[in-house]
Amino acid sequence: MTAAEGPSTDLSALTRIAHGDAAAFAQLVAEYQPLVYRWALTLAADPDDADDVVQETFVTVHRKLECFDESGPFIAWLYAITRRSVAQRWRVSTRRKKLLEANTDMTRDVYVTDPGARVDRSRAIALIRESFKLLPQKQREAFDLVDLQGHTPAEAAELTGAKAVTIRAHLFKARSAIRARILSQHPLYDA
Repeated sequence: MTAAEGPSTDLSALTRIAHGDAAAFAQLVAEYQPLVYRWALTLAADPDDADDVVQETFVTVHRKLECFDESGPFIAWLYAITRRSVAQRWRVSTRRKKLLEANTDMTRDVYVTDPGARVDRSRAIALIRESFKLLPQKQREAFDLVDLQGHTPAEAAELTGAKAVTIRAHLFKARSAIRARILSQHPLYDA
């Protein structure tokens, strides 16, 4: 199994689910729920929204399973449903605006741990996370799939249905934006 495939999905299990097998559906949810949650959290950037998106995603999978095209990978279809669920929540909610406003106060002093003026690891991680939340959705997707989850750009492209060159472009922009934001507020990082 490659990183892009995720858990294995038996087409006979999908057929059983389509015919009302609740145990097969429960097994599918158990296998994919952690992955869907991670995607939802990456796209929504809010744990409460991510929980809701996971539920909405699996409800949609159950209702629309007959629409799944078996010629493509199940995981790509699942990712597309997750992404649409997040997009719908963003259209209906003003949560993104509130989240961005809450993350604008980044003027705290940097904690320095040694004479070389290096910022400690936990503060660096916090800065990256704060900057990550402010990225546009496509850049967050690319950054999460490649830099955080370890997929190649080609695997990320397969998951999202985008071209690998598009994923690499979003990844470049995401990395540049995170770096620029951190360096603008904490120039000691540029050492």
